[in-house]
Amino acid sequence: MKKLFTKGGAGVAAFAVFLGVTALASTYFPTFYHHFTPVLGGWSTYEVHDSAGGDSVLTFAVVAKEGDAYWIELRTPGAGGTAIVAYLVNGDPADDKSVMMLRAKDPGSPALEISRETLNALKSQGRKAFGGSAASIGPPVGKIQLLKDEKVMVGKRELACRHLMLMGAKDNDAEVWISDKVVPFGIVRLKSGENSLTLKDFGGRAKPMLKGPFTKLVVP
Repeated sequence: MKKLFTKGGAGVAAFAVFLGVTALASTYFPTFYHHFTPVLGGWSTYEVHDSAGGDSVLTFAVVAKEGDAYWIELRTPGAGGTAIVAYLVNGDPADDKSVMMLRAKDPGSPALEISRETLNALKSQGRKAFGGSAASIGPPVGKIQLLKDEKVMVGKRELACRHLMLMGAKDNDAEVWISDKVVPFGIVRLKSGENSLTLKDFGGRAKPMLKGPFTKLVVP
């Protein structure tokens, strides 16, 4: 289940940075130029810096499998604890149609469960499932230029990476380094101007952190 996001030769290169709990925008999941390769137990942790001065840490973890679908947790630590959103997906989570269910918990709030039907209803009403806001790193669409492969150090490990340049409109460019060893999206480094996404650690044996009981979200 490996997918390279392209569209008429243009790469998708917008990374939505989740602040607090995830916000639903045009998609249920942050989209960025990537390879989606879910491996049960695989995880990757990133340090995010944006030009507005915000720094955050995000972890993506493939924590469970149901039939052909995977549960992927997005974890965002904060002063009050870790906010977690879990996605049950049967394909690349950047595609709305792949998201079958969401479960989410913000520190101090009850754990919610949101069905695909409820997600569709929220989207049709132009509403969000959660509060928070999102910023993007890199152009939403850009021409792809292949650069020379590079080796990138992540901690004490060296990763052989494919190196790409994404050239968007109005000089909005981004560089991306990709390795197949990084689960689930392959991103080792992404930078655009003062904004950056940097892999800090990765590995296997991830277990679910989001626990129930879950309250089902109902939309009139």
